[in-house]
Amino acid sequence: MRLSSHQFHLNSISNIQYNTARFNEASTQLATNQRITKPSDDPLGAVMLLNLDAELDSLEQYKSNMESVNFTLSQQEVKLTGIVNQIYSLQSLITTAADGSMGTEELKALGQEMSVIFPGIVDLLNGTDNEGKYYFSGSETNTKPFDLDAAGNYAYFGDDGVRDVAVTADSSVASNITGNELDPGANFLNAMKDYLVDVNNPPATGVGNESRVMIDELSSFLATITGEITQIGGTMASLDSLANSNLDIITVTSNLRDEISSVDYPEAFIKMNESMASYESSMQVYASVTSLSLFSFI
Repeated sequence: MRLSSHQFHLNSISNIQYNTARFNEASTQLATNQRITKPSDDPLGAVMLLNLDAELDSLEQYKSNMESVNFTLSQQEVKLTGIVNQIYSLQSLITTAADGSMGTEELKALGQEMSVIFPGIVDLLNGTDNEGKYYFSGSETNTKPFDLDAAGNYAYFGDDGVRDVAVTADSSVASNITGNELDPGANFLNAMKDYLVDVNNPPATGVGNESRVMIDELSSFLATITGEITQIGGTMASLDSLANSNLDIITVTSNLRDEISSVDYPEAFIKMNESMASYESSMQVYASVTSLSLFSFI
């Protein structure tokens, strides 16, 4: 079968373009270390990469969520531990005040010490993060959780909103404790406020009974706070375990992605050299043939 001069030109140009494309593709793969630069390079592999990229994005988001929750809970733990330390100080002073042998001036001196410690507890319950958001006010993070109401009594002004944060595809953890869990109805704060009135203005008979009642209130408040600290510790331990598992999954998924996407360097070099050789051969044949004319055979 004879080929026309026009058909020969078309075939030659097609071969040159094909080998040029193969050479450019191999060069790009070697330069980027990416075997799949477009879906047509490997349709199945391209789909797998999209799925793996989506999974890695999710895993990185969970990792970020865990770090954020862990930090937030650790800051709340610091506030609650500070409250526990203040409670121990109050407990010692109130136990001393319960002694019937204490005189009026001695009780007032104890009351003055307690009056310095108590606002510290209120401040810790109203603790904020570095953006000024309140830790213990539920979802009302711009509202001070504990404050005096119009009647002069302490009240909780936050809500019961617990902020759940996803840490895996199937689970989430609470990132905050509400003030209403720490001191329901502000009962402890109001009991302590009223007790300070008594101890700073003690009757001649002393404040033995009032002190014993206050010790019970203090013990109940202490149990609640330590219980929340224990819960935070358990949550943070679980987060550490999840974080390690998450990191292992990220490593495995990343390695799998690299195996699918990375270039086989020997194969790519062979492909590039073959395409270059074919390109050069096609160019030589094309140049030789196109230089011929009828006059070459006369």
